[in-house]
Amino acid sequence: MLRIVTHIERTLLVHDCVIVPKFGGFVLQTIPAKYQAESHSFNPSRKEIVFNTTLQHNDGLLSESYMQIYGVDYRKAVLMLEEDVKSLKETLQQHKSLSFGNIGSFSLGEEGQTVFLPADTALFNLTSYGLSSFSFPTLESYLAEKRLLEVGQKHKKDTLYIPVSRKWVRVVAASAAAVALFFLVSTPVKDVNQSAYTASFVPTEIVSYKAPELNLSSSTIAEADKKEADVALIASPRQSSVAKEAKTRTAASVAPKVKEVSKPVAVAGSKKMYHIVIASFPSESQANEYIASVQSECKNVSKVVRDGKYRIYADKYDNREQAENYMADLRKNDKFKDAWLFISR
Repeated sequence: MLRIVTHIERTLLVHDCVIVPKFGGFVLQTIPAKYQAESHSFNPSRKEIVFNTTLQHNDGLLSESYMQIYGVDYRKAVLMLEEDVKSLKETLQQHKSLSFGNIGSFSLGEEGQTVFLPADTALFNLTSYGLSSFSFPTLESYLAEKRLLEVGQKHKKDTLYIPVSRKWVRVVAASAAAVALFFLVSTPVKDVNQSAYTASFVPTEIVSYKAPELNLSSSTIAEADKKEADVALIASPRQSSVAKEAKTRTAASVAPKVKEVSKPVAVAGSKKMYHIVIASFPSESQANEYIASVQSECKNVSKVVRDGKYRIYADKYDNREQAENYMADLRKNDKFKDAWLFISR
């Protein structure tokens, strides 16, 4: 933003008319407070900025502002003002549009005339500063709304309420939850292997029992040995099947459960970015036109939108020292002497 714009904004806070020599004058017109019956809204008084190209003389207000800010004499202040006005005109002719901060913006028409678009701001009206528009309903609408509320309350009185004990509700809810949990947790019965549960006619305890020694004949002993061998053959499938299933269940119960350890999620911290701003525009089309004009000088030129304005920055860094060094080099070019640092997250 040009240096002269800051002085014009500062002077308009005190005076209703500020003239830029050989360019034009800014005049504040007071618009009184207004009531809109359709929306029942009240609008405070405000001041509208008007630009008059016929005012070309030096009224001394801007020169005085230069003297106070920079501590120079009147002659030096006039020279600085003339230099800024010349730079203002050159910028407007070169880019066809120019932002004037809180005042508004300028552009060149089809016939080369200067067109001023005022900004919608209440900054320059100190008497109503901070006041905003508000809506106040009429008494008729308030009474109608009150009648609707009374009718609604009457309907509520006609409704019957059955008292229910909260303790009883909690007991029923807990019982229902327990029943649902029982059906979810209970183990389903799988198909049973009938061969594993087929028992012999003689229990295994009798087979393994050692009989006392008796004086029997050899034929009797041989017959008993044969029966004992047959019993062992019948009982062995059940013993092997039961032992195998018991081993499987034991291994399954002993295996420890592995807990899933949740990995901490790294939270990305927000970084500050330092933008070297070289211009500001109220519309995107003006911003894009300016970016195209400085693309050859600033390779990384781009824009960022803040508070409804398009800030054009030559480059951006995540390190403040690098950003300030680049801005110092950029200011050596007269075209970017008003570059400033904009910090964002």
